[in-house]
Amino acid sequence: MPHKIGFTVVYASGEDESYRASELNSHGPTVGGWQSAPDCSYPQELILQLHSTATVQKIQVLAHQYLIPQKLELWAGNETDVQLSPTTAEFEYLGFITLSDNQTTGFTSRELKSVTVPSCAARYLKLRLHANHPNSLNVHNQVALIAINVLGQHLDSASTSSASSELEKPDSEQNNNGTGHESTTATPSHSTNNGNNNALLLVNNPKYTSPYDDLAFEMYVDQEVARIIRNMEAKKQQAVICERFEFARKLKLAMEDLRSAGERLSKYELEKRHAIQLEDYERAKLKKAQMDEYRRTVYQFLEVDDLLEINGPLAKNDECLEISMPGGKRPELPPPPRLLQVPGGLPGREGGIPPTQNSPAMHQSPVSPLHLHSRPKSPAPPPCQHPKTSPTTSPTNQQPHGYQQPQSNLRGSQRRHKPTGGTGMPARTSFEAYEERTVPALRHCHTTTHREYQLDGAPEATKSRLTEREKKQAALPISVYGTDLVEKFYSKQYSDKEEGLRLLKEELRALVSGDSNLDQQHNSPNKIARAAIFLLHRALRDKVYAVYSLAAEAIRLFFTEFVPARVTPAEVARSVDRLLPELLSKSGDPTPRIHNMAVHTLLSMADCREVRDLHLIPVHLSRPLTSSTHPRLALSRLEMVEQLVLNHGISTDKQSGLTCRVLSEFGSSGLHHPAEAVRKVAERILTLVYRVNPRLVRKQLPPDDDITRRNLLYRQLFHEFDRIDIQRKKEILERNKQVVVTAAGGAGSGGGSVGQGSSSSSASAITSPSDTSQQDATDDKMCIFCLSRFDSFTEEGLNIHYWRSCPMLMRCAHCKQVVEIATLSQHLLGKQ
Repeated sequence: MPHKIGFTVVYASGEDESYRASELNSHGPTVGGWQSAPDCSYPQELILQLHSTATVQKIQVLAHQYLIPQKLELWAGNETDVQLSPTTAEFEYLGFITLSDNQTTGFTSRELKSVTVPSCAARYLKLRLHANHPNSLNVHNQVALIAINVLGQHLDSASTSSASSELEKPDSEQNNNGTGHESTTATPSHSTNNGNNNALLLVNNPKYTSPYDDLAFEMYVDQEVARIIRNMEAKKQQAVICERFEFARKLKLAMEDLRSAGERLSKYELEKRHAIQLEDYERAKLKKAQMDEYRRTVYQFLEVDDLLEINGPLAKNDECLEISMPGGKRPELPPPPRLLQVPGGLPGREGGIPPTQNSPAMHQSPVSPLHLHSRPKSPAPPPCQHPKTSPTTSPTNQQPHGYQQPQSNLRGSQRRHKPTGGTGMPARTSFEAYEERTVPALRHCHTTTHREYQLDGAPEATKSRLTEREKKQAALPISVYGTDLVEKFYSKQYSDKEEGLRLLKEELRALVSGDSNLDQQHNSPNKIARAAIFLLHRALRDKVYAVYSLAAEAIRLFFTEFVPARVTPAEVARSVDRLLPELLSKSGDPTPRIHNMAVHTLLSMADCREVRDLHLIPVHLSRPLTSSTHPRLALSRLEMVEQLVLNHGISTDKQSGLTCRVLSEFGSSGLHHPAEAVRKVAERILTLVYRVNPRLVRKQLPPDDDITRRNLLYRQLFHEFDRIDIQRKKEILERNKQVVVTAAGGAGSGGGSVGQGSSSSSASAITSPSDTSQQDATDDKMCIFCLSRFDSFTEEGLNIHYWRSCPMLMRCAHCKQVVEIATLSQHLLGKQ
């Protein structure tokens, strides 16, 4: 299978004195990499000599964060005189790599490029780096590479003998960038001839590449831990071949835990080197002791020696993991020791306190999840007796197998620690103090159990402190309400934000009742309102529903109780403009409770008289929709406009946003939306407007003909309009009957014959309205169908009105005759 191939840099066309090309020979978290000379000429070349001739299949390159070449070419060669004449030797061109300029990340991350090259046998590799990407940080136009990784197969590894000898290499013969992960042999007692053949097939599998040969693993994991993980991977492969699946499972879990521990150890190593550069040797010594203690704790917790089976196979490795663990739950890795609580303190320091039996040391980890049942009970030795670890031997090699870890039910931040005394200890940094805080899930628990498990020396929960930028942003609220209340709104704890909102509501109520302690001489109502809206707008954007609901409740309180008779209209408009976009976006939220809360808040604001007089909310809501408007947002807007029409009615004020023209255009835009729910609400809005102004609504719609009514949407809408017209005509007829009866009763006292003639004439006009010759002579300027009165209604004007604009008449599609809408069915049946 493809594996890591070791190499040595034999030629570099240029290098910086502080970053030599030899840095590329090794991999690790502390590697600085190679950099070209300042203001060098391009292209720059590097030649790598592989430890043996191999088939190269994949090359990985880790670039610098800002010294980045634009292009990198790859060449392969087999000549033996490359070291003597690197510039004239012949190489085979493999391809090129382009690298990003890294501007999108702000030059803070490194690009790892992995490229699969055509399989070729090579002893040398040449990398040609072209000119750099220009940026402000690369002052001297340099290029750099942090690490290079070569994956492939040795040419002699195809045979069985070579593969077997490769598997039997001891750890002392492994190189840092070589093939050290294949150093363990199959277990003799579990292997058969068939198993050995399967092992060789697994080693030579061309499709499998170990994730622990990847450059991303090697550059961020401690080197000793990486070596142990590779040994465990080889053990895992052998266990699968020998069908020891429980052992393979334990190895897999241990490798995952070791990787996370190795990343933490590499971070500590970088911190130690940084302290050395600053000549802070006291801190470097503490970091070294912390690393050693954490490494020993992890090795003992995972029982690395037993898993590697250095002294032969162990039967307990094949026992089921769930049976060996109480409750079937696998515990996590022990937390790292604190910087100031390393066992034994610092030798020669007054503040160092050696551990005693009454003060448990940090290395006493929970029981291993792999072999819980197999530990004999014996007292634990003091941590100062642990021998120093060597780079090639696991620290657990020095530990007797009869060692018993004290069982503890406390994990993580719940474990008790005794504070180390002494006044000479350096102060903890903010990062270390943050690591040692109480677990957030238990922070607000006020039970006796929490008090019992809480750290003795853990700092109490403190309020968040404002940064300089936040203080500038919140200068107005701080001057009005004070720093303490504003800090609660900027806190990362939702409970602090809830408390801040409750205090703000109490303060607003106190201002309404006149019991407030605020300095109202220097803080006008407008200033108080602006500061409150700033805090409420911040709380309204919170993702925690409890904070969001309290903010919405405070907004309703602000507009219904505090604003009336106190805040000027200009400040009210400014407050609405600040909150309205956020509430509109929340009204389209998929969560029902967030959506309902936003809609309720907006309608409550619109009901406030001061907000209603400004006509801000209806104008924003009644803007025409587009087909790209999100269905939930469009539906909420239509429903709110419908509710505003029902509550406030249709207005004649052109600036109100609820006029017939605006509502008809808004409803017509909703009819063309792809969502059916949106179209239904738009139909209801158009129906409400049609009751007031039918002509304006019909002007926004297509003509009412057979072609339009084939569309189901328009057919239903026009049927609703017809029902409204019939209902309106019935009301008109009833009103006319009452008028006729009243007129007949009044004329009866003057003369019965005249009243009778008048009544019969009116009755004939009602029963036969199509006959224009029987119009009532008392009002010849009125349409007898729609009761419209205009001075232009002469005999000719009425005829034009009947043919063109009377809403109670229509033209028959068959005979082109104008008939009443109510009698259209009878007319069609009679014509047939």
